[in-house]
Amino acid sequence: MSALLTITVAVLTRQRPRMLADLIDSFAKLQIPPDCEVRFLVVENDDAPNSRGVVEAREGRLPGGALDYVLETEPGIPFGRNRAAKEALAAGHELLAFVDDDEVVADDWLAHLVAGYRLSGAALIGAPLGIHPPQEGLSWTQKRMHDCIRRRYARKEARATRRAGLKGTPGVTIVTNNWLAETRIFRDHDIWFDEAMRFTGGTDAKLSAEVKKAGLPTAWIADAHVYEIVPPERLTFAYQFARGRDQSNTNFRRKIDMSGATRWSVLVSVPLKALSAAVLAVLLIPTNGRTMLDLARTTGWMAGRIGALFGSRSTLYARTTGH
Repeated sequence: MSALLTITVAVLTRQRPRMLADLIDSFAKLQIPPDCEVRFLVVENDDAPNSRGVVEAREGRLPGGALDYVLETEPGIPFGRNRAAKEALAAGHELLAFVDDDEVVADDWLAHLVAGYRLSGAALIGAPLGIHPPQEGLSWTQKRMHDCIRRRYARKEARATRRAGLKGTPGVTIVTNNWLAETRIFRDHDIWFDEAMRFTGGTDAKLSAEVKKAGLPTAWIADAHVYEIVPPERLTFAYQFARGRDQSNTNFRRKIDMSGATRWSVLVSVPLKALSAAVLAVLLIPTNGRTMLDLARTTGWMAGRIGALFGSRSTLYARTTGH
């Protein structure tokens, strides 16, 4: 590890110009860690440079380094992620960080991420995802769903903090909503985001598993915070059901590919989930909607498992939500 760290902070975007602007504006407030050379990179995954103007309007405003833009016209998240990795390698950078274009970062996010990297020496690092306060004008149902998501993220963060730390991440999947990696995982180990999973999602989870399988060290940085801005169209039962279904589908297909016998686990898991869903449905009114998200995701989980058995494939990221 050299004394001077070279870092590409990348975001993949598609048809979310206002959200992208909010993220870049949060980059402008970042504390740049000492002995770091930082470059910010926007990879637009679209057929035309629709968000180039958003980037160009903010050039020269970011601390510590350049704000660059590239267009990746091959549709699909893994193509955009791999383009960012190739750009970081071409720049000779040691580290690549990812956040999503529907997030904003805390002022000390990068400082904590880099400090954790320097202490751990891990090849792949994850950190928690929080939720941005709700926007005004939401319906009662949307407000309840937002609160359900807030509590879900808090539970996931607490669980990850208990299980993982600077010395490893047992039982924790590192995903690209808050992510840092050494570029050598691409260059030296030939581990990339799986481009066969164009719209399914889950390529970051697969890469996380492959990094661990290769014996490379991983770490969790509990105090490097980013916050998701959840648009109203995601604050519905139907959207959360579909998200749970598609994530379950992708996860189960990957497990079946590893061991065909796994498919028969649904004979036990789906009935148990159905019982759980029944309880959550009964509790929906007495809890004033607190079980709404868990009900949506549990029923979606069952649909995803069953669909995977019959060959259905997730298209979770074929449609963009947000603004």
